[in-house]
Amino acid sequence: MSGLGEKKLISPEIRVTVGEYEIKDGVEVECFSSRESHIDWCRVELSPRLQGLIQFKDMDEAQVELGYEDDFDTLIDGYVRCNGSDYWKEIMIKDDMMKLERATVKGTFIDCTPQDIIRYILTRAGITAYELTDEVYSKKKVYSIEEKSGTAAIAEINSSWGISNPFFFQEKIFHWGTKKEQKELYVLEEDETIISLNKYGDMWEAETIAIPWIHHSQEVIVEHSKYSGTVVVEKTIVRSDDSGAVHMYIYWR
Repeated sequence: MSGLGEKKLISPEIRVTVGEYEIKDGVEVECFSSRESHIDWCRVELSPRLQGLIQFKDMDEAQVELGYEDDFDTLIDGYVRCNGSDYWKEIMIKDDMMKLERATVKGTFIDCTPQDIIRYILTRAGITAYELTDEVYSKKKVYSIEEKSGTAAIAEINSSWGISNPFFFQEKIFHWGTKKEQKELYVLEEDETIISLNKYGDMWEAETIAIPWIHHSQEVIVEHSKYSGTVVVEKTIVRSDDSGAVHMYIYWR
């Protein structure tokens, strides 16, 4: 179990890296990460003085970090998404799931498990770093995928086998029914790291100070007059504004 006093949590800085450019000011960001949506994304809005100076193209490597002094944590590590409908004043960054979104999968598989097919899909998308659950599932004698994206195909596999394994990337590793090993539990405390806590439907939303090392699918301990217990983070949202202030929202059920 760990509190958050070991790191400075005042005046966090945003650092955006796109291709050969490193940007530390003149941007506003909104980063969204959710275990249900599969793909993490970040919208980077450029200030007028940067518009036209920063050159970027589709699939340029890109990273957004949040931190203090020289201690930064990664919000997203992925690629620029550019197409004809994109707004030229913004940079849209998506994680490696974009490769699966763009991969086209079609085929018939014989005597196969879900893992057999998912490995094939990942290979088609050029993804070599992955961790799949070792849970044993029944084999299907024949299984066909009509032409569709890699993400849609994996979702269909879950449905066809009647399973609900989350799939997403963490630190550029694809996970299906697994997640990165967590070595310690962080504590979110009222009047310390939690600014406000509210419930909307079945989802709790905690507005917190910036805690960039907390990500979805992790467990955290909540100590608040409205809620106490250990929870699994469903999603996180990080937003900065033109004043440089950073707002973070952590959600759980």
